[in-house]
Amino acid sequence: MASGGRHAPQNSASEVRPSRCPGKSSDESLGEMALRCPLPPRPWNVSLSAAIQKSFSEACLRDALRFPAPPSWTRSVRGGMRARPPAGPDPAAARGPSPAPSTQPPVPSAPRLMQKTWGGFPDQRRLLAYLTQAQGREARLWRGGQLQAEICEAFREVVLWLLRVENIFDFSQTTFNLALSIFSRLIVSVKIKKHLLHCVTITSLRLATKVNEEEELIPRIKDFIKHYGSGYSPNELLRMELAILDKLHWDLYIGTPLDFLSIFHALVVLGWPHVKELMPQRNPSLHVASLTRQLQHCMAGHQLLQFKGSTLALVIITLELERLMPDCCTPISDLLKKAQVGIRQWNRCKELVKEQLASL
Repeated sequence: MASGGRHAPQNSASEVRPSRCPGKSSDESLGEMALRCPLPPRPWNVSLSAAIQKSFSEACLRDALRFPAPPSWTRSVRGGMRARPPAGPDPAAARGPSPAPSTQPPVPSAPRLMQKTWGGFPDQRRLLAYLTQAQGREARLWRGGQLQAEICEAFREVVLWLLRVENIFDFSQTTFNLALSIFSRLIVSVKIKKHLLHCVTITSLRLATKVNEEEELIPRIKDFIKHYGSGYSPNELLRMELAILDKLHWDLYIGTPLDFLSIFHALVVLGWPHVKELMPQRNPSLHVASLTRQLQHCMAGHQLLQFKGSTLALVIITLELERLMPDCCTPISDLLKKAQVGIRQWNRCKELVKEQLASL
């Protein structure tokens, strides 16, 4: 598990309270805090005595002998764990020599839709369980607010930069959405100077990568800086990671707007199957991809930081229902009830979303 972005060796955010340290101001900026964060020692600089090393090795060996030999496993990229096939005759040998390699360029694979799915649409009971879980995390971690006036325009610029930057490492859209959620949570709760916004943005992306991507897909920090933050040193990014983790109590995964968008969309498709006939190419995955672009564009609007991600996702879905279905009162009222969003709050958010989408 990558360091700094997965799990914390401490209690959850609901149990942790920020402690006042001597000489530490409560309004300390994130940049000042990042400069204070000491970097952990490199593992090769830590030495153990020969006696400790010997006793540790013997203890590990004794414990290892108690367990039966596990089956062989191999990790597939983005595919979790799968069993390795048993050894046997090589099928390639039976087929004879392989043909000469083709001189034609490789055919590029179709672009993947980078969204969180559950192997098709689950039943409604499971969807509601996912929704309840995401709402619980959002209620515990979300803190809305207004931005400092001097960084409103800069906030929009760095978010749009993050959405348009070349995805050279093939990160999923879930990762980018989590990075935006981390950045948004941070910026409404901590004073961030304008010149640090870009550093905080790419550090949020790196933390989201550590949380959400397979370990094989997490780039080395030098490669990451080369493509996303050439003006920073590895130590600067590592210190910023520690500062962000400290401010967010090492609890990064909130229920993101994209989580709610996927759940609400699946609930609509399950409850009103005829909606699929109205979607582009009758393809729910392509439809969600289009709505995801709208959602992420709206996350660049600082006025929408006052609303929860679930409310923003609900408004995106309901605006699309109003466009597709002439009589959409029933599904909209059902979604409002399940999302636990009041009609006045929904209307306020809808007006701001319409303004934001006009610039898309």
